[in-house]
Amino acid sequence: MSKIGIIDIGSNTFNLLISCTQKKKHIYSKETYVGIRKGTKKNIIQENTISKSILVIKEFKKICQDLNCKKIYIIATASLRNALNKNQFLEHCKKETGLIINIISGNEEAKLIFDGIINNIHDLDNFVIIDIGGASTEFIITKNRLPFFKKSFPFGSQLLIQKFNPHNPIKKIEIEKIQLFFKKELQYLITLLKDKKIKNLIGTSGSFNCITNIQSQNKKKQVYKKLNIEHYQKTISPKILNSTINKREKIPGLLKMRAENIIITIILINFLLDEGIENIYTTEFSLKDGVFSNILNKITTWQESLL
Repeated sequence: MSKIGIIDIGSNTFNLLISCTQKKKHIYSKETYVGIRKGTKKNIIQENTISKSILVIKEFKKICQDLNCKKIYIIATASLRNALNKNQFLEHCKKETGLIINIISGNEEAKLIFDGIINNIHDLDNFVIIDIGGASTEFIITKNRLPFFKKSFPFGSQLLIQKFNPHNPIKKIEIEKIQLFFKKELQYLITLLKDKKIKNLIGTSGSFNCITNIQSQNKKKQVYKKLNIEHYQKTISPKILNSTINKREKIPGLLKMRAENIIITIILINFLLDEGIENIYTTEFSLKDGVFSNILNKITTWQESLL
């Protein structure tokens, strides 16, 4: 059985996916909070954050070895893409772990997210996919299951927390400022959504899944979950926006590592609902699943690390 490991180095979390290429199925997954974006000052990843990152990569490598993986692919996104000391990070990783990191462009990141969704969700046709990372946010408008528009925007949840530095809990005027930011930055996207009559949103991984987990504690594995909009607007959204980080950490279904940044996701959802989105779905399929589908289809350009 040919097994591979895929490590997604995100701006908030590192994700490990171990899959079998022969049976075309996933065997193991793990998500660990590292917080590269939070540990970045003036576009320089701090030494303690680099050290923490390497420790997690070493842990993931050990898991891959224990499960008899033959190869590891490491994909890094916005926080490494934008870091002034990214080469130092890559060299340190190679020296300490023997593994090669592939930094991908924003456009490739959006494509991989699309691939991860479209190859696993088969009963939805027209929607906008949104992936909010710590340092970037990807939007992919899908019409007749083809990517009509895809773009990686240079803002993410942690970056916007750093930019607006909201009170705890966030104040109404701060929410309005972030909404105005979205209105300015997403003007063209909103025009496209309205022109193409896109009413469905699929939020991938991260805070989106926390929101549907707050709605229901059902642990059953599902391809996607649908958000109850009325319950969300009356209960979930105000509860999160009116709570301190400490109180949010105690909300059932909300992961502690998402408690600070989730307010950005909530504000973005509320903005999009005001702009005409009617249905919201969440899924755990994401970039790492897109990487796996590209490996299966032999259309990769990334360097692999042999174990």
